[in-house]
Amino acid sequence: MFQRLSKSLGDLFHTREDRAIDAYLASSSDLADLEHRMRIVEHRDRIDSLPFCGAIKPRDDALRF
Repeated sequence: MFQRLSKSLGDLFHTREDRAIDAYLASSSDLADLEHRMRIVEHRDRIDSLPFCGAIKPRDDALRF
C-alpha cells in the first residue's frame, strides 16, 4: 500500500524537466563529467529562481553604502 502511494506521489511531483535533468546527469561519462554537469544544472536553477533580479535599476536618489 505504502509503495503504491509513494510511487503515485513521486509521479505527481516528478516533472518532465526533472526527468530530462536526470537523463542528462545519467549520460555523464565519468565522475568529473557528472560533477561538471551538476554544477551547470545548479547554476541554471539559481538563475531561474530570481528572473527579475537583474532587471531592477537603482534609483538615483537611493542611499549608497
